[in-house]
Amino acid sequence: MKKKATTKLRKVQALALHPRTPSTERAAAQRALARIEQAVPAEKQGKAVHIDADLVRRLADSDGPVIRWDNDPKARGFGVRRNAGGSITYFFNYRDGDGRERRVSIGPHPRWTAGQARERAKELRKQIDRGDDPAGDRQERRQAPTMQDLIDRYLRDQLPRKATSTHADEKAMLRDIARYLGKHTKVADVNHGDVVDMHRRISESRGRFGRPRMVRANRILALASKLFSMALVPMKGEVRAWRRADVGNPCRGVPRNPEQGRERFFKAEEIAAISAALDDYRTRPEARHSTAADCVKLIMYTGCRPGEAMKAQWEEFDAEPGYWVKPSAHTKQRRVHKAPLSPSALALIEGLRKRRGKHKNVFGRPGEPLVALHHVWRFIRQKT
Repeated sequence: MKKKATTKLRKVQALALHPRTPSTERAAAQRALARIEQAVPAEKQGKAVHIDADLVRRLADSDGPVIRWDNDPKARGFGVRRNAGGSITYFFNYRDGDGRERRVSIGPHPRWTAGQARERAKELRKQIDRGDDPAGDRQERRQAPTMQDLIDRYLRDQLPRKATSTHADEKAMLRDIARYLGKHTKVADVNHGDVVDMHRRISESRGRFGRPRMVRANRILALASKLFSMALVPMKGEVRAWRRADVGNPCRGVPRNPEQGRERFFKAEEIAAISAALDDYRTRPEARHSTAADCVKLIMYTGCRPGEAMKAQWEEFDAEPGYWVKPSAHTKQRRVHKAPLSPSALALIEGLRKRRGKHKNVFGRPGEPLVALHHVWRFIRQKT
């Protein structure tokens, strides 16, 4: 019906139904309304109709956007819409617990038939009657955190608490986790089998020297377990965790690869060859003012981790004579560690003290710690 005719129909309906309409006028309006209902199809009067294939065909032949509602009480809220472009879509309207009107799109025609769409609407109506919120669940699903969100949370909240020497390695493992589990995968969707598959694929892959990454797979699995443990705890300002407690950590129970510890000490002739190579490295023009070779020597004398030596400061050797007092920020255990120094290490430290003057850092440039040793070790391997 055209807009003008629709307006007249509404006025007639108002006169026929309003209790204050005079009886003579009301009777005339009711007679007119009965004639209109006989001459005009129900859907054109704006009434609920039975949505079927014939109605959908008539909608396809009409012009402009049109909405029709179904008259089945068990599918209350079921409707069909012809969009301005001519496409036809089935939908379901309802009100949530707060009284807000929500709409769920069921599907387009002809992928969905009218009968299939009505059955789906009945299922949705049952969910509403149980107190569910289908549209809210869909929105929550779209906004659910992904694996990349979880990795970003770890980088922001957990990684800064660890020694900086581990950052590069952990970031590389996080990239592997994102690649094998999928960075767009929802955190709540990752299951035990996904983690088992990731661990197996990494174990079967090859490292830089062609060896299977069996141990690496275990390390990545341990890091993934930390990620999912973090997902079981709500973030600050959030009510719910990113993963339900009853689902738990999918890494739990995944069998690790067997590991055999390797322990090897340099022989006397090897130590002599390394020392000679370090002395040779120090004579190179580009290494004349470098302390990298001395840093490698301190690592040899003390057995410390490279990151601890590269960040060493004079106050750590001045705190207690004969000892190296490592601060908690530089150690893997995050505890202060007091290590005794051998005569060779003490001699090296004293020699550096004379050459370096009053720089805060034992190694590196003035005001900056040493950042790399790989070039020195490459030179040693070539020489030995």
